[in-house]
Amino acid sequence: MKVEQVDFDSCGVRCSADLYMPEGLDGPRPGIVMGHGFGVVKEALQPHAAYVAQAGYVVMAIDYRTFGSSDGEPRRQLLPLHQVEDFRNAISWLERRTDLVDPGRIGIWGVSFGGGIVLYTAAIERRVKVVVAQSPALGRPWTRSLRNPFEWEEMQEMLVEDRRRRFATGEGARIPLTALNGTGTPSAMPGDELALSFVDAAEAAMPTYKAELSLESVEKVAEFFPDRITDLIAPRPLLIVTNGSYDLHHPLEQVRIAYDRAGNPKSLVVLPYDTVGLYSEPGLGVAMRHAAAWFDRHLLADQLAMAEAEAPPLDRKGT
Repeated sequence: MKVEQVDFDSCGVRCSADLYMPEGLDGPRPGIVMGHGFGVVKEALQPHAAYVAQAGYVVMAIDYRTFGSSDGEPRRQLLPLHQVEDFRNAISWLERRTDLVDPGRIGIWGVSFGGGIVLYTAAIERRVKVVVAQSPALGRPWTRSLRNPFEWEEMQEMLVEDRRRRFATGEGARIPLTALNGTGTPSAMPGDELALSFVDAAEAAMPTYKAELSLESVEKVAEFFPDRITDLIAPRPLLIVTNGSYDLHHPLEQVRIAYDRAGNPKSLVVLPYDTVGLYSEPGLGVAMRHAAAWFDRHLLADQLAMAEAEAPPLDRKGT
């Protein structure tokens, strides 16, 4: 498997991606654009992207603008509709690589907040032929559920003051990506010990990752409702793979609401893992096997049918 760093333009911003090419690439293959979770960077996608590439797909794992190796200011500004545009522009770049990719066979995959982004992207972008959302975090329902009523009211006041500050000075406040729930420390993603240890490990392992966001990011996440438009995805096939055990950050009841709204063909796979259980083995491999099988079923089916139709007919002996 070969991995190459490439750049693509997204609304005038240079974005970076890792392009994974499978062994034995001898002509255009189906392509998959992959996006990372809340405030993370494309290096976190390495095991997921490698798994799909080893299954025979050309995979483009992207850094959203302002994150990781991509350009954009202010740094670590998470505006969901901008991330949707980054996915759509990555598709535009990938479909032009006809030496590597069949432009009519492009799917998308996203994890955690990236799972919410791909649901929204698939709903509005007809070039998406199939979508897989892993443990999707669903905008406002998600960010609201992480806070009790008092914390939510405090955050609303912080967002109002930050908007006034941005208007007056042109510069907004920064906020930690996560902090322990119930300690009174405001953060973009209040969490438990599992989430904090995961973020600490990611920050230590990935040089381009820093666990903070603009406060405006929280405002825009609270205005984002990917769960309300999943009915627009059909007839493109939708797979959601999510956790069924303890998971503060990807509540199963929220995922089910988004899934129930979607039309067919669709499938929901609930796995017996906790918040971070799909980021390492064995959960990671289980989740990615489901994703690869879904891509095989829906991106290769027409190709296989065409090959069978073009095959010479069997003689009377069945040879």
